[in-house]
Amino acid sequence: MNTIKIGLSFALFFLWHSVFSQPFGYYNGTENLTGEELKNALHNIISDHVDFSYNRVKDIINYSDSDIGNPDNVILFYMQESRDSRRYGTGGDYINREHVWARSHGNFSGIRPIDTDAHNIRPADATVNEDRSNKDFDNVQPDGFRHFKATECWYNQLAWEPGPATKGQVARILFYMATRYEDANLEIDLELADKINTFPLPEHGKLSTLMEWNTQYPPSDFERRRNERIYQIQQNRNPFIDNPEFANLIWNNKTPEPIRFSDLKMTPEKPETSDSVTISLKVLSAVEPDSIVLYWGSIFDSEQYQTGLLPDADMFSGQITFRDFNPGQSIYFKVKAFAPNDTGTIRGNYTFPESPEQDEIMEITQVQGESSESPLIGNKVTITGRVTANFDNTIYIQDKSDIQSGICIFNTLKTGKVGDSIVVSGKVTEYSTLTEITDVEYFFNFGNNQNVEPLVINTSQINEDYEGMLVQIKNVLFEQAGSLIQEENKTFTFFDDFGQADLFVAWHSRLPGKNIPAEKTTVTGIVSQYNGNYQILPREISDLHTPTAASSHFNENKLFTIFPNPVKNELFISPSGEIKSISVFDLNGKLKMTRGENPSVIDISGLNEGIYILRIEDFNQVYTVKKFVVR
Repeated sequence: MNTIKIGLSFALFFLWHSVFSQPFGYYNGTENLTGEELKNALHNIISDHVDFSYNRVKDIINYSDSDIGNPDNVILFYMQESRDSRRYGTGGDYINREHVWARSHGNFSGIRPIDTDAHNIRPADATVNEDRSNKDFDNVQPDGFRHFKATECWYNQLAWEPGPATKGQVARILFYMATRYEDANLEIDLELADKINTFPLPEHGKLSTLMEWNTQYPPSDFERRRNERIYQIQQNRNPFIDNPEFANLIWNNKTPEPIRFSDLKMTPEKPETSDSVTISLKVLSAVEPDSIVLYWGSIFDSEQYQTGLLPDADMFSGQITFRDFNPGQSIYFKVKAFAPNDTGTIRGNYTFPESPEQDEIMEITQVQGESSESPLIGNKVTITGRVTANFDNTIYIQDKSDIQSGICIFNTLKTGKVGDSIVVSGKVTEYSTLTEITDVEYFFNFGNNQNVEPLVINTSQINEDYEGMLVQIKNVLFEQAGSLIQEENKTFTFFDDFGQADLFVAWHSRLPGKNIPAEKTTVTGIVSQYNGNYQILPREISDLHTPTAASSHFNENKLFTIFPNPVKNELFISPSGEIKSISVFDLNGKLKMTRGENPSVIDISGLNEGIYILRIEDFNQVYTVKKFVVR
């Protein structure tokens, strides 16, 4: 493998290729648990995933549910038919996004992340989707009706019975939803019911039928591949695909197997095929196992190779090599413990990293350059850094805390949580004066989810030096104080003591439905650019809600009046006795003048024609913002 040269403070160690596999130890901490304790432990593992808009879900499921033989097609849920993934629409033979846990069972349409969770959304024939509607799942045949298109599906007025290829998948999707959404962080609490027709309660049924389907129809290779692909994007897994037995432990009051495992580890965590690897784990059993055997191979549940694991302090471990495997190839593990009357099994898998096509990772400052455009436009580059923001089809990364150290990665499904380390290779482009990496060829997420501190700047510093970087601006006042953020592309004006800036909110972002702060605050976000205009991109509504220590407020009632407006020479403010100071800014955020206590009249004859912002501060440190026009 070629050597990757890294000299960056953010980059500790990286490998290559987009590894999609269940991390060793992903479910550590769930051993010995049953019922609600196990459900809560799994919730803590799979919650807080990277969420996307409903619009972006089409791209995700086109990837997760793609036809193995024809990647331009998707496999339709229920029908199991391959269809062109461009055919989304209404009715007929178009494709719909089918919510397996129906939206109306909890009324969560439009609510993120529950409405856009790709684990719950499958591509489905539009007619079949309409006929399934929001029905619960239960056995229907031999009564009811066979669907004329999805001929293995049966239904009646209240229930839908999918065909054999999808029964187990339905069960495991509903198990996931009932575990992922548990009334934490103000999310809806979804629960499974052992009955049907509980709509519109946040319940879905029928639990006993789902339990039967989970046992009768175990996960297929397609279902496992789908789980891996969604994990690449959302950064969480469906535990019931990895471990279908979890369902019985939670909802059927089953006891854990007599032989269980914990602290499963692979060292190094992400090896190359040439590495010597140590596999270790703890065995929890009342009886000492006779032997513990590690099996591995190139297919699921393979026993192509094997070795014994030996006691090592309180662990069992063994060293193995993978020289018969190639970069990019997946390997599947299985550990079995044998006791006189029992056996225990645990599984895992891993995909070996591929070699990079070039042996040097560039610093982002080299890509950004010192001018408004990158000196490397059109070139393929490889860079690394920590994720500072993830949006619908875009992520931003930084490789250090100096200027010109952030950049946009555009149109990539693969992502990471904020703080994850990634390696990415793609082409340098400029889009409306924003430097981007596009046509992504390689993407590797090293993980570790470390905190990324924003750089504290003021509005006068928002320029090319900070393009693509995570920044924070303190003592900010919004012109549109307290206003509701609508589901549209919208720019909001804010200013501090140094000038004025724009905050851009996209219609598909996580902010519509929230309110612009009605008080003095701190704004955090990414410095971006569009057609030469710099703007701040907030990631979450929390990026706009960090009150300053002074806890200053806007005057939402706008008690002050100004006249005349438009004005030529003198601007009057009423009532004047409550004014501590005023500040006037132009639309570029430049401070034009300030005045002290009770300035009832302002001489603006020195200002050029145009639109200006007047900020009025009263003696309670409450602010009012007004626009005025100079003729």
